[in-house]
Amino acid sequence: MKSKEKKSNILVLNCGSSSLKYKLIRMPGEEALVSGAAERLGIKTAGVSVITHVSGGKKKKIEASLSGHSEALGKILGLIGEDGGTRFDVFAHRYVHPGTRFRKTVRVRGPELEILRETLPLAPIHNPVSYNLMEFCHRQYSANDQYAVFDTAFHRTIPAEYGSYALPRGMVKSYGLKKVGFHGISHRYSSEESCRFLRKSRTTQRIIICHLGTGGSSVCAVREGKSINNSMGFTPLEGLVMNTRCGDVDPGTVFYLMSRDLFPPGDAENILNKKSGVLGIFNASSDLRDVVKSMDSDRRARMAFDMYVNRVRTYIGFYAILLKKADILVFTDSLGVEEPLVRQAICKKMSFLGIRLDEGKNLGYKGGIEDISARNSETRILVIPSDEEIMIAREVYKEMKKNGSCC
Repeated sequence: MKSKEKKSNILVLNCGSSSLKYKLIRMPGEEALVSGAAERLGIKTAGVSVITHVSGGKKKKIEASLSGHSEALGKILGLIGEDGGTRFDVFAHRYVHPGTRFRKTVRVRGPELEILRETLPLAPIHNPVSYNLMEFCHRQYSANDQYAVFDTAFHRTIPAEYGSYALPRGMVKSYGLKKVGFHGISHRYSSEESCRFLRKSRTTQRIIICHLGTGGSSVCAVREGKSINNSMGFTPLEGLVMNTRCGDVDPGTVFYLMSRDLFPPGDAENILNKKSGVLGIFNASSDLRDVVKSMDSDRRARMAFDMYVNRVRTYIGFYAILLKKADILVFTDSLGVEEPLVRQAICKKMSFLGIRLDEGKNLGYKGGIEDISARNSETRILVIPSDEEIMIAREVYKEMKKNGSCC
């Protein structure tokens, strides 16, 4: 008789640039014991940080002035401790950019932390906060194992003609300069769930996924279950207009400003990653939700909204060409799920690509996975709440079984 698999409670910590999602999952049954999200962390917004905490079917919101992810984690661990008897066995972290040092999910101890320290410059918004949390867990909760699941793994299938840069060959080889792609955990989840929802085989579907977050955002083209392109590149800076990232920009503008001594070279990264994007255009906030509330009366808000939407539409058009028209268009993550006006603006006048939105279904969306496409739409338009945490827990539990720590 086959022995039953040992149950393990995995606390998934999913850092965004301005958010921290968490979920305590009992594996292998994938039962969510506790879940929540801390938002508006360490950024300039119209409101204070908010933690939404769900336990035992009850939801509560806590407003607090949280300086960043580490302070938010402390608050979250306190909330979990108050839930009475809820324990966790391991930490599971989403880690954005491991460079070339790690190619699969890994157990993180002292030596691994030392290696990951070298990757901090590769994703200067995400990697440091994830690393600091892992270091905190390693120091304060040494009895609990922790694992890192990497956001780039799904994009290893991007063909060279889409993932290469037109730079000198020797330089590319020496420094490993190529498109890495990000939000892979979310894009993989959305691609699998969209096919499951529509009862389609992953091997036959051409999918465009819009992962639109309050921090980072990206668009992905998926064919036959594999990523073939992603709007982000060697770092998460490339691609869409994001909350504080500029996205695609002519590198010549940076060289020009540096030559005019408007800022020293060392400040360039800080400006492009943390002072641009929606914040650079709108100034009053980096959160597109604040932009939506203000755009009828504030021309800067309207400009930020239009630039954001147009960049997403550009990538949808590009990927529709690569896929020779998409069978499925997915909207996911916070903005993709919560903001119907964003979805409506993106899909407007896209019928030539087979994309037709049902405005009533779009405005009436209440939650879960839902088809909001019009009856005559050739492309099915889906809203899919992201659940990267389930994907992360699956990967970690699989790794735990390999090293015998759960069975």
